[in-house]
Amino acid sequence: MQPVPTATEPAPPPPERRGVLDSLRRWVNRPTVAILAVGLIAAGLRFTHLGYPADRVFDEVYYSKSACIYLGYSNARCDLTSSDERFWRRDKNDTGAWVHPPLGKWAIALGELAFGTDSFGWRVSSAVAGTASVMALALIVQLLFGSPIWTFTGGLLLATESLNFVQSRVAMLDIFVAFWIVLGFAFLLLDRRWIERRTPEPPPDVVGNPPQRVPSPLLRPWRIAAGLALGAAMATKWSGATAIAGAIFISFVWEVVRRRRAGVRRPLWRALAWEGFPLVLWFLALPAAVYVASYLGWFVHFGFHIRPWLDLQGAMASYHEHLQWTDPTTHKPIHPYLSHAWQWILLWRPVLYFARYSGDVRRVIYANGNPAIFWGSLLALPYAGYAWWRRRDWIAGFAVMVVAFLYLPWFLVSRPQFLFYATPITPFFVLACVYALRHLSEAHIAGSRSRPWLPVVVGFVLLSVGLFAWFWPALTGGPLSGSAWQIRAWFPSWV
Repeated sequence: MQPVPTATEPAPPPPERRGVLDSLRRWVNRPTVAILAVGLIAAGLRFTHLGYPADRVFDEVYYSKSACIYLGYSNARCDLTSSDERFWRRDKNDTGAWVHPPLGKWAIALGELAFGTDSFGWRVSSAVAGTASVMALALIVQLLFGSPIWTFTGGLLLATESLNFVQSRVAMLDIFVAFWIVLGFAFLLLDRRWIERRTPEPPPDVVGNPPQRVPSPLLRPWRIAAGLALGAAMATKWSGATAIAGAIFISFVWEVVRRRRAGVRRPLWRALAWEGFPLVLWFLALPAAVYVASYLGWFVHFGFHIRPWLDLQGAMASYHEHLQWTDPTTHKPIHPYLSHAWQWILLWRPVLYFARYSGDVRRVIYANGNPAIFWGSLLALPYAGYAWWRRRDWIAGFAVMVVAFLYLPWFLVSRPQFLFYATPITPFFVLACVYALRHLSEAHIAGSRSRPWLPVVVGFVLLSVGLFAWFWPALTGGPLSGSAWQIRAWFPSWV
C-alpha cells in the first residue's frame, strides 16, 4: 500500500512515468550525448552569419588567397591584384604566407573547393575545426573525469571561449593548430588507457622477484594516432613542435610511473630502454613524415628535388629569426596590436581584425579571450600545480604540463607576437578551470554532506557564458553605439 501524500508534499509521479523519466535521465547522462551537445552548441555559434563581413579581415588577405592558389585558380578569381602577390605566386606558388607550412592553407582550400572563393568558403573549414576542437576537449574531460556533466561543462566553456570562437570564424591558421593539438593529446590519453589495461597489477608476479619489464609493444594505435595529429599541427605552424615535445615528456613520465607501479626495478632506465625508440619513431619520425608530406603540392609544382625544399625551409627560418618588433627606420612597433607572451593570460592587448564606422555606430571584430577563462586560469593553474605536487594527482599534472609546454616556450621567442598565438593554449586553460571547479564543487564542510562551494562553481560557469554573450557584438562585427562600445572596452589597451 502506497503512502498517502500530505497536503504539503506533491504526489509522486506514477510508476510508469518514473520509468520514462529515469530512462530519459540515463540517456541524457551519457558521454556521447554530452560531446554531441557541446558540438551542436559550438557549431551553432560558429556558423551563425559566418560569411560576415564579406571582405577579408586581418590575415585572411594572405591565407584565403594562398588556398585559392593551391587550387590552381586564376589570379582574377584569387583576387591577386598587386605585383607582390603575383611575384609570390610565381616564386613560391603562394602568397606572403609561404613563411608557414602548407597544411592549414590546404584545409582552407578544401572549404573554397566545396563552397567557392567567397567569405563563407574561405572560413568554413575554420568553423569546422573550431567545432571539432570543442568536441575533442570534451573528450579529454570525459577521459580524465569520467563524468558527462563535467564533459558538457568543459565543452561549453570552450564553445563560449571568445578567442577560440573568433579564430573559428576567420581564415587563419591558429584554429587548425589548436584542433590538431587537442586531438593529439586526446589520443595520448587514449593510449595511456590502452596500455594500462594491458599492464599487470603490482606487486611482483612472483614474490621476491620483481618483473623485469611490463608490456611495451611497438605498435600502439593511439600513440601512432597522436603522432599523426601532432605532426599535422607542426605542418600547419611550427609552433606545433612544442606540443610534440610535451607529448614526448608526458609519455616518458607516464611510462616511468607505470613501471614503478608494477614493481619493475630501475623504472627510469627500463622506461628509457624500452620506450626510447618508440617515442622517437612515433613522436619525431612520424611527425616529420607528416610535415614533409604536407608539401606534396609544392613538390608537384616545383619538382621532387630535396635541395630547393631545404632552401625553402631555411628561408622560412631566416624570416622568423630576423623579424623584429620595431621598424628599423622609424623605430616604432611594426604593428599596433603586438603583445608579449606574458601579457596573453592577462588579456593585455586584444587584436583588432575588422572595423567599420557609420556615424555613432561601429562594427568591430576583436580577437580577445574570455576574461573568466583567462583570468580564472591565474588561480586554476597554480591550484592544479599544488594538487599535482601535494596529492600526486596525475590529472592535475597533465593539465599543468600541457600548458607549460604550449605556453612557456613563447617567453623565449624573440619574433613579434600577438594574443591569437594563444589559441592552442586556451583549451587547456579551460581544462585547468574544470579541474579546479570540479574539486571546488565536491568540497564539504567537516561533518556535513553539504557542498557550500557549488553555487560558486555554477556562478563561474554562468559568468563565463554571460561574458561571452556580453562581448558577442565585439567578436562578430555586430552594431554597437559609441556608449555600448565604451562599456565593453574595459581598459585603454583594449582599443
